[in-house]
Amino acid sequence: MQKKLYHPSAIETYKPAKRGKDGRLYLGSPITSSVRNPMAMRALHQLRLVINELIKNGLIDTNTKINVEMSRGLLNANERTGLKRWQDDREKKRKEYVDRIKEHFSPDYQPSEDEVLKYQLWEEQRRICLYTGKPISIEDFLGADPKFDIEHTIPRSQSYDNSQENKTLCENEFNRKVKRNRIPYELTNHAEIIVRIEHWKEEIEKLEKEIQKAVRQAKGAVDKDQKDKAIQKRHQLSYERNYWQNKYKRFTMEEVPEGFKNSQMVDIGIITKYSRLYLKTVFSKVYTVKGNTVADFRKMWGLQDIYTKKARVNHVHHCIDAVTIACMDKSNYETLAKFYHDWEELYVAGVDQLPPVNKPWPTFTEDVKGVEKEILVSHHTPDVLPKQSKKKLRKRGKIQYNKNGEPIYQQGDSVRGSLHKETFYGAIEREILNKKGETEKQIKYVVRKPLDGLEDSAIKNIVDDRVREIVSHARKEEKEIQKQIDALLKQRRKAEENEEAEIDNKIAELKQQIVELYSLPNKNGAPVPIKKVRVYQTPKGILEIKKHRDCIKKHKANYLTETDDNYIMGIYEYSQNGKIKRKFKAYNNFTASNYLRSDIKKSLSPQGIGAISAMLPNNFINEKGIELKLKAALKIGTLVIMHMPDENLNDLTNWDDLQKRLYKVYGFRGDDGRIKLRFHNEARPDKEQEKPSSSFSLDIIHSKLIISLGNFHALIEGIDFKIDPLGNIKRIN
Repeated sequence: MQKKLYHPSAIETYKPAKRGKDGRLYLGSPITSSVRNPMAMRALHQLRLVINELIKNGLIDTNTKINVEMSRGLLNANERTGLKRWQDDREKKRKEYVDRIKEHFSPDYQPSEDEVLKYQLWEEQRRICLYTGKPISIEDFLGADPKFDIEHTIPRSQSYDNSQENKTLCENEFNRKVKRNRIPYELTNHAEIIVRIEHWKEEIEKLEKEIQKAVRQAKGAVDKDQKDKAIQKRHQLSYERNYWQNKYKRFTMEEVPEGFKNSQMVDIGIITKYSRLYLKTVFSKVYTVKGNTVADFRKMWGLQDIYTKKARVNHVHHCIDAVTIACMDKSNYETLAKFYHDWEELYVAGVDQLPPVNKPWPTFTEDVKGVEKEILVSHHTPDVLPKQSKKKLRKRGKIQYNKNGEPIYQQGDSVRGSLHKETFYGAIEREILNKKGETEKQIKYVVRKPLDGLEDSAIKNIVDDRVREIVSHARKEEKEIQKQIDALLKQRRKAEENEEAEIDNKIAELKQQIVELYSLPNKNGAPVPIKKVRVYQTPKGILEIKKHRDCIKKHKANYLTETDDNYIMGIYEYSQNGKIKRKFKAYNNFTASNYLRSDIKKSLSPQGIGAISAMLPNNFINEKGIELKLKAALKIGTLVIMHMPDENLNDLTNWDDLQKRLYKVYGFRGDDGRIKLRFHNEARPDKEQEKPSSSFSLDIIHSKLIISLGNFHALIEGIDFKIDPLGNIKRIN
């Protein structure tokens, strides 16, 4: 019998398609033991929802052709060769590093993968710490008690990026106490760090010149072999250039841009792979197309200018991509494939434009470009806070089963989501003068921060007057001393080996001067370095987590932190003098979690009251004895259709009109009840959007609105209307 190897996803098949009462085949459950990625599983469930709705409405059937865009394009022969050569070069260097480590310890010593990587990073950094400027010896990072360890340039909590491009060798103390969860740009010594990676920039520029040289060699090649070698060399140099570019970029970026997360591309790759297998349980014609090919068709059909980057200012570009993918057929795909095959021969003659490919219909470009005015973007925002984790019951490590042989699960009181911010605050009592000139006591909140990471703008907020004065003076002196250190570092790079020790001593002396600047004398007059300072800070909302064990003063009795996201807000109305008045009740995640405890839910269930209903009662009596009735409940992700105060919006079929009104709730303030709304198809990063408007208008489309309760006039999803999986809006009577 012939033996074959299979990927688990091919062995663990999806459940077969189900035939409904109408005789049509529908996608079954996407749950399979081979898919462990939660993002992929969520995407497959949404895919099932939409596809089954299309089948139900008779828009598609089992004979429908489906194209799935793959996230990563396949490499051609020259690209593969270039990549292999680059990888071989890196493997050769790695073996050299192993030999050097053995020379230092013993021929029998077998360095670990981490130790070899540390050595590589050490060489890349020219044997200094990029953050502190301290010289690094081999004993500092190899051995039983290393002082330097591998650090992630962009913290993994922000990027999930564990690639070598995101790693450096950093002093343990600095990494744990100063850098922590910050990117290099956020550090006070960022300018000094950039000086220390200047050689990376020089390497990038050198490789750019070599790449251009390889391009010229490819154009001037006299035969195919010579041309292939030049192209392979270009790809090899490009991989090396990209490595250094990506390392350098992580030190210069001012913030982690949207879409930077390394794991997102992995998630997309998994989703597309499993989607194809899943769809084949119903459809016989499921094909895959490469992402770069889709981009070429957009350009050939006039949907994107050939020289401009794909516009991502709104979410409609996803729809344009989908239309493009759906219209790609075998004939025009083969036309482009032939062009790619002949491209390298034709390029010498100056052919640099894509081939002409017939449009799916004559007015295709105009029709697709006009789709922006007809599209309503429906956002799926699942409410995950009430979802509680569960685990299999174990006794002495063994899973326990019930009478039917099924595992017994335990479920405790837990919620999903951040209940509060990570920073804990201190509370101190200070005497201040009020407007009447009288002395009164006021509670102020403080945070203890490491001095090395303290920004210049925060020095004025240091609590202790004497410490504030010392730090302010020292910070000015430090900048002058640091200039001298940077000049010595530049000398060290060009110095002979016998001169390095002398320069290192001078640098050490200057660094000691900096330490002495930030010092307070103790009882004996000896200087004690200041490592942390207390700084005044105003939190958006203080949350009392739990009580301290031993505390007498009332304002110091609790652990204090800052509230995180608000979970839900109820809008209540009452009539006064013929006018409608509004009030609100807002609950943050921490408060809402108390209503989701098992004992609370158990006490509510006999009366048929849910946890959310208990949080937001249908009515309540205010301090004046007036009854207020619940008008609406809002959560983050709720869609609303805005309208003017006296406007009766009954027609929900005019899409051209609705697309100007549809907004998504992205937050609400717990102090004044203002509601934060984002336009439904807005896709730009926050920093590129204009300032939020305080009022809704049909004449001017605002990317963001921050609306007060009195100005909030809207139909609300789940109360006034609903959106089906195909995007149709229906009124709820």
